[in-house]
Amino acid sequence: MKIAVLAPFAFPVREPYAGGQERHTAQLVRGMAARGHSVTLLARPGSDAPEGVRLLPITGGYAAALRQLRAGGFDIVHNNSLDYLPVLTAWRMNCPVVTTLHTPPYRALRLAARVGRWSDRLHFVTVSAFMQRLWAPYTGRSTIIYNGIDPQAWPFSPQGEPRRAVWSGRISPEKGTEYAIAAASQAGYALDLAGPIHDQAYFAREVSPYLNDRIRYHGSLSGTELARLMGGAGVGLFTSVWDEPFGLVIPEMLACGTPVAGFGSGAATELLYEGVGQLVEKRDVTALVTAMNAAARLQRRHCRAHSERNFHLETMISGYEELYRRILNRR
Repeated sequence: MKIAVLAPFAFPVREPYAGGQERHTAQLVRGMAARGHSVTLLARPGSDAPEGVRLLPITGGYAAALRQLRAGGFDIVHNNSLDYLPVLTAWRMNCPVVTTLHTPPYRALRLAARVGRWSDRLHFVTVSAFMQRLWAPYTGRSTIIYNGIDPQAWPFSPQGEPRRAVWSGRISPEKGTEYAIAAASQAGYALDLAGPIHDQAYFAREVSPYLNDRIRYHGSLSGTELARLMGGAGVGLFTSVWDEPFGLVIPEMLACGTPVAGFGSGAATELLYEGVGQLVEKRDVTALVTAMNAAARLQRRHCRAHSERNFHLETMISGYEELYRRILNRR
């Protein structure tokens, strides 16, 4: 198949990834190219194309990207952005458009989905059952395809350091970094923080004043560096306080063997069971402290097995590949 993938334009698609959506985009194009498909990535300048992927840097925004897509002679377009324009104008494409919904319904995108859903060229994917329920009033039917990770990129660590926790994500209010700091401090755990700072004022107010020799911020790390940090911890913390669409950090931590304690935000309840993690109500730091101690006693090999069984990258790639084929076979 001749596949075009439209990336989100907020950040370049390159390591260290700005977020889960950029990582998902890179994994998708790399996986499709490895299966012999012709793949073109339309992305912000400064992006890196995996081996076998043609990179098309876009400087004129989504309108310019859509012009390139209409003229590209593709079999299928995968819209991996959060912008409303590719959804609203999917009917003008010369081929089917698959849109993965990585975010809860916000006004512009849900309005575009209400209009675009009537085009037989537009097909929606949601990344969790939670997201499917949120989007159903606007998209109608959608296909659930869980995000996946490459287990080889997240090596299993049979033992983490006792009373050491790890937290990873973009540092912004919706990710709840301050709750990880508060819980680790109350529980007497050391804490390693990693991820890009998306809200400098939030970092200065809620994170920076609490950094010391026990609570450390490591910056934005490569996948290899992050896996090493995760594998070295006795427990991973997940503190999102918004409607988390998926929570890719959970399978990543589990793959390293690190059990997870966190808030039951959005799709998190789909990703964990009591054998590999503990979830509590959002913003309940006291309950999170109890959950940390309980999770740290769980079997690390069970965490690895759960991640491999349910969130393998090849399962995700196969899901999209099969969806593309079904769509094209119906034409």
